[in-house]
Amino acid sequence: MQIDQMKHAGLKPVFPYHRLSAGRGAAGRVAAHRNFWLRPLVMCTVLGGLVVGAKAADLPVYDEFVTPTLPSRGSIWEGAYFGAEVGGSQTLTELKATGAKSTASRTDAAFGLFGGYNWQVSRVVLGVEAGATYLGGQSKKNLAGVGSVKAGSKWSGSLRARVGLPFETFMPYLSAGLAATEHSTKANGKTHSSVGVGLMFGGGVEVAVSENWRIRADYSATGILNEKDMFGGSQIERTAANHRLMLGVSYAF
Repeated sequence: MQIDQMKHAGLKPVFPYHRLSAGRGAAGRVAAHRNFWLRPLVMCTVLGGLVVGAKAADLPVYDEFVTPTLPSRGSIWEGAYFGAEVGGSQTLTELKATGAKSTASRTDAAFGLFGGYNWQVSRVVLGVEAGATYLGGQSKKNLAGVGSVKAGSKWSGSLRARVGLPFETFMPYLSAGLAATEHSTKANGKTHSSVGVGLMFGGGVEVAVSENWRIRADYSATGILNEKDMFGGSQIERTAANHRLMLGVSYAF
């Protein structure tokens, strides 16, 4: 309304923008345009910063980064296993007859199978193992008053306990148990065979080459109970023992 009255009176209306730029020419008008748009932009930027700061203040603060805990893996030594072994076996047989004495010795290649189960108990590995091994043939010896005598053991079955002290993938161990060992004696055309149960002890070193496969070197010694047999009118008393060193490969389940 005021603008129309000013027009009828022959006066030219002056807006705030024109007041800012009046008397300044083109340069004044450019500066006025710049100030007109810059001030609201600056105010919006300041308000946005305040809002973002307020939102950030509401977020939880973590003093340190916490590494997630992964489930621990069980011992590689614990569990069931089965394997095969090959090596050398020596059977010693002491023969006595009518005051004479002689020792027969036989060394052969040996091979066998074994299997067992291990438990990890703190720092120690406890296990039980069963095995069957072919030991070899007979050795020949002359015995005064009797003549030629053959003696030896062909096979042995064992059940023993093991105690190991693992160092990551390397484990030395000791073993002890019982072994049932076949032994035969032949003299004067007659053969006597028997199975004797005796103590078995030994030890070895086992290495885990992967999560499931293991290799080992195992030594064991087995005693065989004394026996007395008649051979054509001559009584022969024998005492025998076997010891062997075997290299084995096993698979752990």
